[in-house]
Amino acid sequence: MGFAATGEAWLPTIKDLFSRGSKSAGLEVAVFDNRGIGASSSPADKKAYTTNIMAGDALAVMDALGWSRAHIVGHSMGAMIACRLALQAPQRVASLTLISATGGGSEAIPTNCTAIAAGVRGAMKTDPLSRASTDLAFHFSKRLLAQKDPASGRTVKAELMDQYVELQKATGGQSRAGQDGHMNAVMTHSLSKQEYAQLRSAGFPILVIHGAEDILAAPRHAARLARRLGAPLVMIGHSAHFTPRDAAAEVTDELLATVEAVRRGATHADAVHPCPNPAAYERSACAAALCCCFA
Repeated sequence: MGFAATGEAWLPTIKDLFSRGSKSAGLEVAVFDNRGIGASSSPADKKAYTTNIMAGDALAVMDALGWSRAHIVGHSMGAMIACRLALQAPQRVASLTLISATGGGSEAIPTNCTAIAAGVRGAMKTDPLSRASTDLAFHFSKRLLAQKDPASGRTVKAELMDQYVELQKATGGQSRAGQDGHMNAVMTHSLSKQEYAQLRSAGFPILVIHGAEDILAAPRHAARLARRLGAPLVMIGHSAHFTPRDAAAEVTDELLATVEAVRRGATHADAVHPCPNPAAYERSACAAALCCCFA
């Protein structure tokens, strides 16, 4: 998962995935907390956090599970880690799906006015409730936040606010070492022209999924990433940065389509989901058992 997010953030997508009956039959899924967050350790030295090192962590999870190969799915910082994993061990990648992704470095710095304003407001707040409100504005679409939760009848925003505050009280939030480490991983991440070429020629299908309303990771960066990877781009119009929650059903559709394409023998050359006009986003100023590993 992405910067400062635990593996639990994948639950809406995973629940939807396993509600699809025979379409998800035979799938095994692994989610985990990256180093620096949740139940994983938080090394003190920020140099212990790079996307290359964290890709090694993900491969270690696959080793522990006895998985020789998996569909690799990453969100935000997790997508950067997924790219590094694919470069380290391409023979272990059945497909590569990158969600809400950028090329890292300066591309990871929001330039959207709404995001900057929310960040300034958040930096001035210290109580969990106010920080929660800022985080939600960063990560989720207004459409999702206004929806009613079918179980409680409350808005999704109210439910997420409570979850955020409860998590902060229970865990104390992400450690300073984890925050600094994740920032280091994101800001030092980049791929060379040669590495993009290696991914293009690796043979496995690559898919980029992104929310058109993302104010953290600009859609133009996702379009550029897809072009560099020679990959199809799926732009979801009503989604913001947290696409696995904002558009769980659509993400599940794309993942299952990719899994099925691989079952049929699809390779990188098979563009299953071409974006109608990725250049429009690139120019905009305003991403036996089959196994899935979610980073």
